[in-house]
Amino acid sequence: MKKTLFILFIGCSTPGISQEYKDTVFTAGGHSCSCRYNFNEKDDNGIFDRNAKDPSFPGGEEEWNRFVKKNIDKSFKGKHTVEIKFIVDKNGDLSGFTVINSAPAQKYEEVVRVLKLSGKWFPSVQKGFCVKSIVTLKVTL
Repeated sequence: MKKTLFILFIGCSTPGISQEYKDTVFTAGGHSCSCRYNFNEKDDNGIFDRNAKDPSFPGGEEEWNRFVKKNIDKSFKGKHTVEIKFIVDKNGDLSGFTVINSAPAQKYEEVVRVLKLSGKWFPSVQKGFCVKSIVTLKVTL
């Protein structure tokens, strides 16, 4: 009897076999991306720079170019390429904007404004899971 109670106690006190992730589908503008969403926060410490599937603007590069043309301030003089690095987290949120070339500050700020306006992106996928990753992007204005 003591053995049975002990085994029952151990079984109840340890976490049961539970799913620590769920299959997720991100949709935006008629486009979708699916991956597993990991609930274990310890696994979110890494930021990936090589992925099975890179993060992307919903609709891909062509849709991104249309979005930029529609929303960028066209009043700037001269032509500069702003090279920017930012993070796309596993929820598709953008953060950590850093200019990585010598573009004028006003143009860098304009690119950040447009990126923030763009909303959620599709996250990177690593081994089937949504992961945080770094994006490097060039925008000419």
